[in-house]
Amino acid sequence: MTTGQSPAPARPFERVALGLFVLLLMFHFWAATVGWRSNNLPGGEFRQAQTAISTYFIQQEDNFSLAYPTPVLGKPWSTPMEFPLYQWSVAGLSTATGMDLTQAGRAVSLACFYLTLPAIFLLLGHLNIPRLHRLISLGLIFTCPLYIFYARAFLIETMALMFSVWFLVAFIEAVEDGGPGWLVLANLMGIAAGLVKVTTFMLYLLPAGAWGLYILYHSRSTARVPGWKKFLLFIRWIALATAVPFAVTLWWLHFADATKALNPSADFLRSANLSGFNFGFAGARVSGDIWHSLWQVLRLHLVWPPVLAVCLGAVALFGRRWWGQFAICLAVFVGAQLLFPQLYAWHDYYSVASAALLMAALSLGLVALLESRLPHALSLTVITAVFAGQIWLYWGDYYQTQRQASPGGSGLTEALGYLTRPDEVIVCVGDDWSSIRPYYARRRALMIRNGKEYDEAFVTAALASLKGETIGALILPRERPGFTGIIELAERELGIDPRPVLLWHDNYVYLNAKKRAQILNSLRQTFFYEVSWMPGSEPKVARLADEWFEFGRLRKEQRASFELMEPRPVRFFSTFGPGVGTRLGRTWYNAHPDTRLRFALAAGSHQLSAELMMDAATYDASVAPTDMTDGVNIDVSEVRADGVLRQLYTRSLDPRAQPGDRGPQVITVEFTLAQAAEVELFIGSGAHGSNARDWALLGPVKIQ
Repeated sequence: MTTGQSPAPARPFERVALGLFVLLLMFHFWAATVGWRSNNLPGGEFRQAQTAISTYFIQQEDNFSLAYPTPVLGKPWSTPMEFPLYQWSVAGLSTATGMDLTQAGRAVSLACFYLTLPAIFLLLGHLNIPRLHRLISLGLIFTCPLYIFYARAFLIETMALMFSVWFLVAFIEAVEDGGPGWLVLANLMGIAAGLVKVTTFMLYLLPAGAWGLYILYHSRSTARVPGWKKFLLFIRWIALATAVPFAVTLWWLHFADATKALNPSADFLRSANLSGFNFGFAGARVSGDIWHSLWQVLRLHLVWPPVLAVCLGAVALFGRRWWGQFAICLAVFVGAQLLFPQLYAWHDYYSVASAALLMAALSLGLVALLESRLPHALSLTVITAVFAGQIWLYWGDYYQTQRQASPGGSGLTEALGYLTRPDEVIVCVGDDWSSIRPYYARRRALMIRNGKEYDEAFVTAALASLKGETIGALILPRERPGFTGIIELAERELGIDPRPVLLWHDNYVYLNAKKRAQILNSLRQTFFYEVSWMPGSEPKVARLADEWFEFGRLRKEQRASFELMEPRPVRFFSTFGPGVGTRLGRTWYNAHPDTRLRFALAAGSHQLSAELMMDAATYDASVAPTDMTDGVNIDVSEVRADGVLRQLYTRSLDPRAQPGDRGPQVITVEFTLAQAAEVELFIGSGAHGSNARDWALLGPVKIQ
């Protein structure tokens, strides 16, 4: 597009624009890393867990094949959806750096988001937006709540966006100047975009086609060759830029469908069976419910309605020269929702693909303000207020979700991790084909999809497909367990004991009959959040609670709780007994007050290092204030020969009142012992002396 260039901005504005851009970029990075170490997957958890479980098993099995594992629908374990470039990248980063898998997934997504920005900057140039004004456009992207929350999600979205936007840039350059370098880049980016997420690639083919037609139309009067030859030349460039990406994408869809066809439980995921859902069932595009959902996504996650009104008003009043560009960006944004109405209405993360187009359209209103006759100071004040409004929208919704520290999963998934072995399979009814339970439990699974639990023939065939696998547990909902004989079938085909061992919400858990007694007799961990043991199934574990115990007299399985400590304590006291649990993807010692750990040390200088964390559920906003924790106190003391304690270190931890006390807290204590002595690490009740919900977790303890 060609329009008259706007006047060069004055130097004060340049400084303000650059400063504002840097501040917003810094804000985005800070906001995107809120809750970074938390191992839950907020936002589209169903889809995030599906991506995460594939990545986990790719890494664990070193399986980088195209038929990669997504072990939630039984054998064979592969049900590929997208080409696993994102999953490979995350697994590779985690393996190479030792980074936790969830953090590696977030890092890859965030890197892809930032690598998309130069391409967006170049596209804004093709819309003839001056360089400094483009920074204002990028500012709207930085403050868009969706692009903060999902820029760091364990999803393929930002990688697909990155490849698709760079494809569009390369395509435009290739069509405009015929450069072979841009043509090669268009092919590479198009191939990657089509493989990673074809729906995102399809969206960016719309502006690519529109741009090509625009170039053809405006070159007709200046062409030195006949119109029909110019048209054929244009078609040739279009074909050269898109034929190979189309072919490779079709090949992958065929391969993925053929792989899914090997698993009867995954037949519903083949492309032909998903076309109605992907492209919208009859009437979806005129459904009031669909458009209401789309509006909800827009107003809650993309743009604050007053900001929308300001930007639209500015375009209408001051942006006449931008009306064409505004219409194109808005048309493609709306076109995405017309093309995939249900996907965009029901999954907010789908808007990662299209929100940049809306932000570009709205930013033209801010550009128009700057070019208007209004004083620059007033225009910049309005623009700053727009950014503040977007940040306020993020703060009131996504931020509150993001900041909640959580280990991910539930008491059920934690229990499954203890009750089953990593090489065993779990069978689950009543949770559709969700990967959430299998992922957090780190187990392969057969998920019986909703509605199929009543199909005896389907369930019988699905259970029979697990022949040769050891089934660790069966999870059945209490209210709708499926057809009448499902327990008997599981007992006969899977070796499941028909007596449930525990209840989580409305779900019964049954164990392998041959291992049931051994598991319950050897458990070291017996408490799982919101889990109750069935009468007669309580683990027969001697509780090492409420008195002093000598470590040297413990049995082998009892000592396992102290593997996080070096050296091991010589004796310990625990009000509720020692144990371990999983939080943030790591193992922690359960240090509920009162906990006393005594270590025998030689004379000389020492350093004690440890981590302590309060479980997020102890101060969650959903808990009544009277039930919240009042924090804990941590003391490190030398135990003198006469039994008197000499305090070496003390600290109060109160995450309810002090946000800085939330998450892992590092404790480092340096001290000198005049002679050999015991040193005690004590975790006690908080300021009010209550140990209610004082679920303290102790990380690795090391004394040098």
